[in-house]
Amino acid sequence: MNASAATEVLIVGAGPVGLVLACDLARRGVAVRIVERAEAFQVGTRARGVRARTQEVFEDLGVLDRLVAHAEAATGTARFYDAAGNVVREAVMYDAPPVPGAPYPGSLMVGQQFTEAVLRERLASFGVKVELGGEFVDYEEEDGQVTASVRFGGRVEEIRARYLVGCDGGGSTVRKRAGISFLGETWERQRMLFGNLRVEGLDDSVAHLWGAGPGGMLSLAPMPKSGTWFFTAPLPQEDGLDPAAVSVETFAEAFAERVGLPGVRFSDPVYLSVYQVNIRMVDRYREGRVLLAGDAAHVHAPAGGQGMNTGVQDAYNLGWKLARVLRGAPGALLDTYEEERLPVAAHVLASTTARGKYWSGKDAAEVSDRLVGTFAGRDPFSDVSQLSLGYRGSSLARQLDEGIGVRAGDRAPDAVCTDQSGARVRLFERFRGPHATLLVFGDRTAPEAVDRFGEVRTQRVRAQGEPPAEGDLVDADGEARERYGVAGDGLVLVRPDGYIALAGGDWDGDVVSDHLAHPGRGGECANP
Repeated sequence: MNASAATEVLIVGAGPVGLVLACDLARRGVAVRIVERAEAFQVGTRARGVRARTQEVFEDLGVLDRLVAHAEAATGTARFYDAAGNVVREAVMYDAPPVPGAPYPGSLMVGQQFTEAVLRERLASFGVKVELGGEFVDYEEEDGQVTASVRFGGRVEEIRARYLVGCDGGGSTVRKRAGISFLGETWERQRMLFGNLRVEGLDDSVAHLWGAGPGGMLSLAPMPKSGTWFFTAPLPQEDGLDPAAVSVETFAEAFAERVGLPGVRFSDPVYLSVYQVNIRMVDRYREGRVLLAGDAAHVHAPAGGQGMNTGVQDAYNLGWKLARVLRGAPGALLDTYEEERLPVAAHVLASTTARGKYWSGKDAAEVSDRLVGTFAGRDPFSDVSQLSLGYRGSSLARQLDEGIGVRAGDRAPDAVCTDQSGARVRLFERFRGPHATLLVFGDRTAPEAVDRFGEVRTQRVRAQGEPPAEGDLVDADGEARERYGVAGDGLVLVRPDGYIALAGGDWDGDVVSDHLAHPGRGGECANP
């Protein structure tokens, strides 16, 4: 057994969640190692819908443009069939912005192998590489650190870290070793075939969905960027298929039994799997210096494509907090990770379960209406874009007064302003990076924004006609004031993860510095 040099954070699991966390920590100067049990990087579409809020995260991390290059056509058409094989509907999906002014489409359709590759490339730019073939075995915690045992082939390495984060999926070894409960149920009778393979004999300009039949919908969606089709189909309840025995023939037989369309051939599998539906979540996100994110903390039905996106939001919420605590911020800040994310996980489990049942009707026309409605923003269960997600009531959210429209805990909206040269500048461009941003509307003196544990940049936003100083933005069309609900003066502190920490229309000179120095003192109208 060989002892390694110490690091600050050890991440177990190099899927999208672990990679986002590693990138966020590395860009903040945190020493991080990320280990992955697999001997090679995985291929296949798997999680393919990158929702609008996740696109915001990827833009902030500097990977969105690279990801867009791998995205499938944004205006894909879905063709729905009834049990007799008749087309009952064609609909364009995924192309509409989910809210007015959102700079991203409702969903980017990107194979997970490309998402992970882009994130690995970004991580490597910070000098960090994924360590393949590293199987986490166990850990011990003492004297303010975690010592993890990781097996690399026939060698077991001890890795010392200040914190250990499990991003190792639903079967998380980290979670099990930490003794954290994974409460819920396994739907033994609901299993699905997922896979990527070559398909001949179908129109490859549209996705094909057969909604009629027991157990849910069979779908085949072309993925030209990977040269494959993405196949999903329910397995019969009585099917005793061994997941290890799944093959191309398994998929062909499922298609023949369910659809029976002649002339369709399957070959050249890239990724084939049997998906077992589990509805489970942890009772806590943390045990001492061990934290969980993504599927290690919550698994649910795939309806609505919320799994990877929720995990990415976990990592984005955790990264800046962990970095600040490592630099000496009060430990109470790290407690807010569970405070803010645990209710989100509970909501996602409830909404995806309800949505899955809602979509499981036998009438193809009805299924198509419900499915298209969800992606057009008419989902009756939750906002699949995750743009409406917020943390009102969090101990990090401090509402000074009722003087402006946005509330502490809300996601900070984007808006287009102009700089002194007249060039258009999005607020998100000023938010981008590991810093917090203090927006000041009006002429009042900006409060001090001293933060011993991270950077805060002050951004003055002037109304049209007000003379801008160096670095000010001009709200030429009034868009920023409208979206932030500011009529006169306004103060908005935007957290590094894009949520509003503090908001109001009246303030004193110490309010921001005090809030930054004492996380956990939030509350409505805390300084009326």
